[in-house]
Amino acid sequence: MAFTHPRGERGPPANPFIHRRDNRNMLSSRLLGMVPLSLAAVLAVVPIGCGGDGINSYSVPKPTRPSEAATAGEYRLLGLMVPAENPIWFFKYNGPAEEIAQYEADFDKLAASISLRDGPPEFTVPEGWTRGPGRDGFVKVFATAKPNNGKNELTVTQSGGGVKTNLERWVGQIGLKPSEDDLAKYTKVVEAKDVKVLRVDLRGPKDPTTKRGPMMP
Repeated sequence: MAFTHPRGERGPPANPFIHRRDNRNMLSSRLLGMVPLSLAAVLAVVPIGCGGDGINSYSVPKPTRPSEAATAGEYRLLGLMVPAENPIWFFKYNGPAEEIAQYEADFDKLAASISLRDGPPEFTVPEGWTRGPGRDGFVKVFATAKPNNGKNELTVTQSGGGVKTNLERWVGQIGLKPSEDDLAKYTKVVEAKDVKVLRVDLRGPKDPTTKRGPMMP
C-alpha cells in the first residue's frame, strides 16, 4: 500500500518518534555545550559507579594535639615568699620544667623547714643537696642551695614590694602576662617550721633567669 505525502511524493510515513529522539539529542548537545570546561574536566576524571576498581579510598590524618610539655611551658619557677602576709624574703628555684619537676618534692621539704626569727630565714637542705654561701651582686644573695646532680640553683634574696609587685615580676620573667587573678592561680599558703610562707608555682615559655644573673629575685 502506498502513502502520499502532502507534496504528492510517495514513500513511508514520517515516524514521530524519530523526530522526538532527534530533538532530545539536539537538546543534550546544547546542554553539554553550556557546561563549563572546568566542570567537564572534573567529570572526565571522576570514576562513575558505586563499585568496581575505579573507586579509591583515602585516610584523613587526625589533627594532633599539643603535648603536655608544650602546653605547660618549657620553664618552671618555684618560689617562696616569707612571711606569707608581708614577705621580705624570697626563695627562687627555676629552670627547665623537667629538671625542676625532678626536685619539686625536695623543694617542698626545704619549704617546710624554714624558720624566721631575727635576720635571714633559716632552712635545712634536703638530702642530696648542698648549701652554698651567699654572694654580692646587683641583688645580694644571702644563701644558695643546689641538688648535687642538678644544674639549677636555689637563691634566697631580700626585696621590698610585697606579694603583688614581686609576683608580677616573676610572672613576667617566665613569659606570662600578669592579671588580677594571679594570686589565686599561682600561689598557696603553706606551713613552715614556725612561719607561714607563700608558695609560688609558675610555668611559661621564657627562661626566668634574667640577664642580671640567677640572683635576680
